[in-house]
Amino acid sequence: MPEGDVLDLCIVGGLGRMGREVALLAGEDPGFNVVSVLEARAAVAATADYAAATGWSGGHVLLTADAHAAVEPADVVVDFSLPAGFEALLAALAEAPRPLVTGTTGIENKTARLTPLAGRTAVVSAPNMSVGVNILFALSGLVAGLAGEAADIEIVEAHHRGKRDVPSGTALEIADRIGRATGRPVRVGRSKGTQQRGDEVFIHSVRMGGVTGEHSVAFSLEGEVLRIEHAALARRCFAAGALRAARFAAEAKPGLYSMLDVLGLESQER
Repeated sequence: MPEGDVLDLCIVGGLGRMGREVALLAGEDPGFNVVSVLEARAAVAATADYAAATGWSGGHVLLTADAHAAVEPADVVVDFSLPAGFEALLAALAEAPRPLVTGTTGIENKTARLTPLAGRTAVVSAPNMSVGVNILFALSGLVAGLAGEAADIEIVEAHHRGKRDVPSGTALEIADRIGRATGRPVRVGRSKGTQQRGDEVFIHSVRMGGVTGEHSVAFSLEGEVLRIEHAALARRCFAAGALRAARFAAEAKPGLYSMLDVLGLESQER
């Protein structure tokens, strides 16, 4: 644990919506200090003053496109970047390992990509870091196991019109947990035509306006429907979870963890 229990953070994607939320929330907590921000070269060139651009009121922040320079002063790295930024970050952490909290989605084989780093330090990887959504993850697998083959299961997710990945990483994680509990295949949407429902778990995506994030799982049984729903009312819930994960990663042994480990809802699978 760093001296004085203050964690120095590097935020990857710190000029983005989530990165800004993490920085601002960290600025309200004496247990955290943002020392560096890693961003794309064009974003760095267009930003003369990080504090002026984001509302950051703490001390000096190194704003850089150099991943090695960004991670060097940090105790923990918090990543809310795009896939291109993720590649540069992994290369830097391979040379200078730091505990990592990553919420970046849309990356193929992300778990396999993180495994070498997790052998050297703690890595928390989650498609969604809100406490409520991670409770939804746990409940989805539990209910799916209890309902068994009797339920038709549908997942609906809604996000703002600018979200790039479809379906959301959160919806895919819900489906994965249901699939592990039931052994049932997952399908994304339905095509036009005539189809009879089988035993698939379906995911449906909605993109509109400024919706922060909504997820619903419906289990249809004989004569009844059970729904589990979560709505993110502000991005601050994700930032709060990320900081909680950062504190966990700073203290944990090397390994690959989920937010459920952070919340004590399940044991790490080694």
